[in-house]
Amino acid sequence: MKITDLSLTIAEDVAYAGFPRSLVYGKPESGTRIERVASLEENKVLSHNFTMCTQHFTHYDAPAHFIAGGLRNDEVPLDSFIGPGVMIDLRHKRPGSTIAADDLTASGADVRPGDIAVLRTGWTDEAFGTFRFWDEMIGLSTDAADWLIARGIKSIAGDCMLCDPPLHPPEGRTWSHADWSPNHKAFLSRGIVMLEWLTNLGAVQSPRFLFGCVPIKLKGTDGAPCRAFAIEDIVDDSKRKELAI
Repeated sequence: MKITDLSLTIAEDVAYAGFPRSLVYGKPESGTRIERVASLEENKVLSHNFTMCTQHFTHYDAPAHFIAGGLRNDEVPLDSFIGPGVMIDLRHKRPGSTIAADDLTASGADVRPGDIAVLRTGWTDEAFGTFRFWDEMIGLSTDAADWLIARGIKSIAGDCMLCDPPLHPPEGRTWSHADWSPNHKAFLSRGIVMLEWLTNLGAVQSPRFLFGCVPIKLKGTDGAPCRAFAIEDIVDDSKRKELAI
């Protein structure tokens, strides 16, 4: 059995760790703070407080992130985070490009109903923590979102934007327009949670594997930071069909 960590390390000194809201809708950026509140030397225990945005580092979006009345973080069933994963290899996509439905078809990925679709571009590994990560973001087209929805996925994950690039959206889909970020609405309105900023996807060798993601159970939030992982070689061939991996 091989377990691969797909999560970014949360740290105070990482720049551009989350959605650039100051540039999109004029709100101040939020940072990450990890503060020691007890030490072994003074208190016989080591403890920390930490503060961060739910949309920074490896995290997921619950339906409430975009949908009024949608499920909030603590209401989303665990089934959304664990299940058969299918790797969609898109490492040929260049910075600033958009993943289209034709790219998904050409990948040859065996996407099945109930899968957690994982989009692998290598972009988080290449540029996370820099302004370039956002300025040259690889996005996902609406026809690609429709392609995935039509195949009955239960969740979507990736190391690129699962919607329009926030700094360079298509004409008519900037923040001031009603049709801003339509993929969020398309996925989340159907209960398809979105797992963003995975890393180390190149270490996953199998086209199908067991995907897991463990979010913090924060009450009432739009999503949460999470630890994501892939498990390969978990069963022998006689059990693969039964587990759909």
